[in-house]
Amino acid sequence: MAIRQQPLKGGEPTAVAPRSFVPWRERAHSFEAIAIAQAIPLNTDGPDGAEQVPGLWVSSDLFRVFAVKPMLGSGFSDQSDRGGEGEIILSHGYWRRRFGSDPSIVGKAIPAGHDSAVVVAVMPPGFQVSSLKVDVYTPMRIDRNRPEAVGSRSFLCFARLRPGVTLEQARGEMAVLAAQIGKEDRIERDFGAAITTLRDYLVSENRSMLLILWAVVAFVLLIACANLAGLLLIRGVGRKSELAVRAVLGAGRWRIVQQLAVESFGLSLAGAVLGLFLGWAGSRTLVALGEGAVDFGQLSDAGLDGHVLVFTLALSCLTTALSGLVPAWSVSRVDLQSSLKSQARGMIGGRGQDRIRSVFVVAEVGLSVVLLIGAGLLLRSFLNLTDVKLGFQPDHVVTMRTLVTGDPAPRARLVEAILDRVETLPGVRSAGTIQFLPLAGLTNRGPFHFVGRALPPDPSLMMSDVATVSRGYFASIGMDLVQGRQFGRQDQIDTPRVALVNRAFKIRYSREADPIGQTIIGDWANPKPTTIIGVVNDTLQTGLTVEPRPTVFLCQAQVPGYFTNLVVRTVSSDPLALAPTIRRAVQSVDARQPFTDIRSMNDYVSMALGRPKLYARFVGTFALLALFLASIGLYGLLAYAVSQRTHEIGLRMALGAQPIGVLISTMWQGVTLIATGVVLGTAGAFTIGSVMSRFLFGVRPVDLSTYLGVALVLLVAGAVAAFLAARRAAAVDPIVALRYE
Repeated sequence: MAIRQQPLKGGEPTAVAPRSFVPWRERAHSFEAIAIAQAIPLNTDGPDGAEQVPGLWVSSDLFRVFAVKPMLGSGFSDQSDRGGEGEIILSHGYWRRRFGSDPSIVGKAIPAGHDSAVVVAVMPPGFQVSSLKVDVYTPMRIDRNRPEAVGSRSFLCFARLRPGVTLEQARGEMAVLAAQIGKEDRIERDFGAAITTLRDYLVSENRSMLLILWAVVAFVLLIACANLAGLLLIRGVGRKSELAVRAVLGAGRWRIVQQLAVESFGLSLAGAVLGLFLGWAGSRTLVALGEGAVDFGQLSDAGLDGHVLVFTLALSCLTTALSGLVPAWSVSRVDLQSSLKSQARGMIGGRGQDRIRSVFVVAEVGLSVVLLIGAGLLLRSFLNLTDVKLGFQPDHVVTMRTLVTGDPAPRARLVEAILDRVETLPGVRSAGTIQFLPLAGLTNRGPFHFVGRALPPDPSLMMSDVATVSRGYFASIGMDLVQGRQFGRQDQIDTPRVALVNRAFKIRYSREADPIGQTIIGDWANPKPTTIIGVVNDTLQTGLTVEPRPTVFLCQAQVPGYFTNLVVRTVSSDPLALAPTIRRAVQSVDARQPFTDIRSMNDYVSMALGRPKLYARFVGTFALLALFLASIGLYGLLAYAVSQRTHEIGLRMALGAQPIGVLISTMWQGVTLIATGVVLGTAGAFTIGSVMSRFLFGVRPVDLSTYLGVALVLLVAGAVAAFLAARRAAAVDPIVALRYE
């Protein structure tokens, strides 16, 4: 199970706070084990010197929750949260990659930050917590009397149900516990507990879009089936005389259906083989396009396997049934007398088959309309996102991440020394640090109050995001100072604490008074009276679609954090070219301080746009494929109709009909089918538009320009297909047609 905290006053579930986790662990009887974890990298030694590896900070029962035991070793020595410091557990992949699968590594010490840790175990291959990629696991000490000392509402929480306990029973017990905790703890009183299965948790944010993508693929499959069914029906009608002869020779209707179904199955099987090849190539392309855009599961492991092969075979059988049996059953109904008479007149088929083929074309066009409208809405949403005002200037900026360990004062001095060294480098305009970069989707958040004002009756009425930044950060990231001053060298760990706030903070909490000079106290790490010294403009911190929230910026030199992102503004338009020089400068300050995840700030902007771009590309590609298939279906229907009406058209032209009249008459038949499909498809698009509303930005689900644009595209495409078929009719030579018939 995955457990999150649910704001009782509305909103999405959040990460878990340790001050709620401790009473859950002590009082909940529904769980066999419950644990929290937080992704924290570890500084260690690599083959080429200091390196940073992805780590997971875990409470004692995490491995019991996932019912897994180490492959080597026995785990942390003290399974209470009061011990285990100085110990470390390796993932199987890291053990194999870094230590060459050496079984004697258990019991040896390896560098861990500025200290060392003893390897006590190696996990088995394939073990993974949620969708996190982890190389090392470190133990978490939780003081039950001060659980907030390990962190705020930023932890993952997992639990294993006791045998015989249902999910609903666990939810009921946790609801009661959350209410009890809320009465005991003022900060936690506005949060309940949300429990889901691990599978639902992993896809919770992506389930709706995954279902939409499935629907897109299903729509294209239905269009292909309708297209194939129409072609098979045309082919079968063209063989009416052959089937009539077979019937005369004693073949029953079921025997004829079997023959046609076998032929359809052969086509489907050939299509499945070709589809597997295209699927293999497409999966590689999808993985490349989805890199950085999809954050659940192991996308890099996506590919063809036994499950895909079985699914493809089953789907081929289904498409055979959908696209082969219906026309086979229709064609197998042989009337010997009418078939021979039609053969004599050169007219094969009837109104029933014509109606079926028309229905297929209308269905293709309708499904294409739905897909094209969905693609159009996603494309417009993506274009709107590219025009969003970020609140900072990403050009010329390079970033890199590190983890600073040790006591607060040494951490603050190390960051200051790194900034001093980097600022002197040629090509560097300014340098600063921030705990979580803009657009990263991460932030700290908590209640606060103004000193000298009455406390709010409800802590949730005065909430603010909190960011820890250093001097020089605002200049480096390109944020404008609106009022007051920025952090400077005078702001140190032993001086009165100061902070800056953003415009959203000023508008919401200090509309009637100047915030400069006011003092606040927040329920953040090491809370102390903090004086506001400046106001900066708003930035997009948690995503392109999330409006800026009130934010307090604390000074890194006064409240040194562990997670630190170095932000450097360069003179060059290629900031990554300076990254090696910056790394060498940092290592000259502390050779054991690694930096990782080196990117330009524009890379983070591209990553934020990655998922909307992927969705627009995916749906757009299939929508164009649907348009192509629908056009082929319309052309095939009209071309067949022209071939069957050659005698009639020749007779009409011999009696004086003009080619332009024949052209218009034939085109009108196609345009009528297209218009009918557009009307029906537009009605269906109203439904899918409302489902897609949560994925749209700056565009309504019922966007008139998109709907009209799609209708125009379909009508033009249909008119072109109809014209190509009608041109053949207008070119019929009446003498040749009559002589042929």
